[in-house]
Amino acid sequence: MRAAAQRVADTASAQGHRVTGGAALPVEVITEPATDRVSATVAIPHPAGVGMEARHGLLKRAAEANGFEVTGLEPGDGG
Repeated sequence: MRAAAQRVADTASAQGHRVTGGAALPVEVITEPATDRVSATVAIPHPAGVGMEARHGLLKRAAEANGFEVTGLEPGDGG
């Protein structure tokens, strides 16, 4: 799971988006131990992250480029 999440994060980072100050937009993989299942989250831990996702869909595109189906993010579909 972590390896798949890291591939998505690497794909998102490779898109080259930058924050206002010129630094690369940070993309991280976060794993938290759970008792009933393995999980990993790919996140943009920066205030610009929400806007970047809304404008460019960089995490969604990165996930799809790695073979994942992303649902629930379009207006009107419960996302």
